Amino acid sequence: GQQCFSSLTLSDGTPVSQKGCFKVYEQGRMTCKTPPSPDQIVECCQAHLCNMNLTVRLPVRERKKNIVTTLTIVIVAPVIVLIFLSGVAILIFRCIHHHQMEHLTAHDAEYGTIDGLIASNVGESTLADLLDHSCTSGSGSGLPFLVQRTVARQIALSECVGKGRYGEVWRGQWQGESVAVKIFSSRDEKSWFRETEIYNTVLLRHENILGFIASDMTSRSSSTQLWLITHFHEMGSLYDYLQLHMLDASACLRMALSIASGLAHLHVEIFGTQGKPAIAHRDLKSKNILVNKNGQCCIADLGKNSFRMKQNQLLYVCCCFIWSHMWLHYKRKRKKRTCTIVIPCFFFFYINAF
Repeated sequence: GQQCFSSLTLSDGTPVSQKGCFKVYEQGRMTCKTPPSPDQIVECCQAHLCNMNLTVRLPVRERKKNIVTTLTIVIVAPVIVLIFLSGVAILIFRCIHHHQMEHLTAHDAEYGTIDGLIASNVGESTLADLLDHSCTSGSGSGLPFLVQRTVARQIALSECVGKGRYGEVWRGQWQGESVAVKIFSSRDEKSWFRETEIYNTVLLRHENILGFIASDMTSRSSSTQLWLITHFHEMGSLYDYLQLHMLDASACLRMALSIASGLAHLHVEIFGTQGKPAIAHRDLKSKNILVNKNGQCCIADLGKNSFRMKQNQLLYVCCCFIWSHMWLHYKRKRKKRTCTIVIPCFFFFYINAF
């Protein structure tokens, strides 16, 4: 009635088989309940000579299976976790990117900084409507400053249409419309700044004064360029136009009226919270007057303008003129230095005389 056992132990790679019976009951219970391992296995029975024909074997196959299963879990589990985390990260990134693109689209639609394509028929100008209705600051001084700082990135220069004392004038494309880009070098920053300041004068916008769009500072070919962007008039200056076209009396009167209208708007002083000072052009000539498609003219090149301001109830003009030959001849005849706002008017009559 004693409990017997049959065991197989792996000692230094050699299997050792043992058989016997337990004299103490508690010892048998402890040994027989030992779980099998790759190096040892014990099987018990309780009968007379019951372990004589009891054969035990080490769980070799079970050991290999467990090793393969363990290795599979160790290798596959991290890969699955990595794939899952990568998928979650990609999903989060795409959601963030989509949200940012929607925000950017809404922001660009609000401030008008997208290089959108504007379809228009030949001869029509959507740029003027854009400036007059949706993209002006309300003061008549051009685009809002938030747009001005980025406008140079949206303009593609196409051809050089003229050169002057302070730089070059290029034709460019901005939002599907032609614009004129006056490019100053960095050494002429004062001229660029002064002309920008003149164009940004409140209530300066007029159909017979060159329309100002924006001014910007950019870098091209490792050099700093100062841009002044205005409306583009493909008919060119009045000087060039008169070289190629014969005008009848009606066309001459229409041009003269438009020039006089632009000059009158420059000279008039508007009072109010956002008023406009009286401005003298000081360099009015046919090369500084542009011709529109409708036969009217607009006054350009306001870089030499002078403000006519009030001080102690007296009106004065700062006189630092670039004298032309015609005015010097007129001045010598008068034999005195006249410094009033009548100077642009003198050149206006001189232009109309020719």
